Formats: sequence, C-alpha cells, structure tokens
Amino acid sequence: MQESFGKSLIEYFNFAKTWLVFLLFSFMLGIVVIFYSDYNMATGSGNLCIILFCLANTYIPAKGLRFIYNFKNVEDFFQAFLVFHCSVNIAAFIVACIHAYLTNWVNIWLEISLILMGWLTFGGFLLKFNYNSTIKRWIYFLHSQQILFFIMLFALLKGHYVL
Repeated sequence: MQESFGKSLIEYFNFAKTWLVFLLFSFMLGIVVIFYSDYNMATGSGNLCIILFCLANTYIPAKGLRFIYNFKNVEDFFQAFLVFHCSVNIAAFIVACIHAYLTNWVNIWLEISLILMGWLTFGGFLLKFNYNSTIKRWIYFLHSQQILFFIMLFALLKGHYVL
C-alpha cells in the first residue's frame, strides 16, 4: 500500500515537472511573440491566443478522424496529444485573460466568449480528476458540447466586429 502511494507520488511529480517545463517554455515563447511582434501588447497577446487556441484544438478533428478511419496502434500518441490539448488550452485561456485585461474596449459578446472559453477550459481541467461515472459523464457532456464551441466562436467574431 505504501509503495503504491510512493510510486503514484513520483509519477505525479514527474508529470508536474514536465507540465511546468512546458508552461515555462510557452510563457517564454509568448513573451517573445508579444514583445517582438509589430503590434502593441494587446494585439500581440490576441494573436498569440489565436495561435495557441488553433494548435490546441487540432486534437478535436484528429480524434474524429481516428474514429472514422479506425486507426490502429495510436493510443499512446493520442494520450500525449490529449495532454498537449489540455496544456495548450490552459495556456491559451491565460493569454486570453491577459489579452482581455490589456485591451481597453469591451462589449457583451467578448465577455460571453471569455466566460465560455473559461468554462470549456475549466471543464476540461475537471476531467483530469477521478469522479464517479455519473459526475464524470456530465462534466464530459458539458465540456464537449460543440454548440458551446460555436457560440464562443460566434461571440468572439461578433465581439471583435467581424460579423
């Protein structure tokens, strides 16, 4: 019993160390993009958020293609890809919050999009923990709703006066 606790604690520490290195690398990359872009910090952080958000969510169509074409022996790749999806989405949400703070114009659409992005990120974060199957099923259901994603995209475009 004590050995399994020590082993799981070491695995958790190794995971946390890897995640911290990834976040530090992302932070340093973000600083470089924001400061050395041709724009001000608000626009640079918005551009970085778009890049991170698009990169992180390549997991969704890849997962769909995996099930459509029934790929074999890709479980390890998709486990690593899921960690990438979670980590980069958390980084994208943090950058989105920084972007929202740095900009001086706000409207209800941008607030809605930030709240929805926060919920989708937080819901995905909650899925990393173990719950009973009913709670986990509801969290997954609320996190994976495509309609929330499309409402968030619509609110982002409408808030930035694109639509």
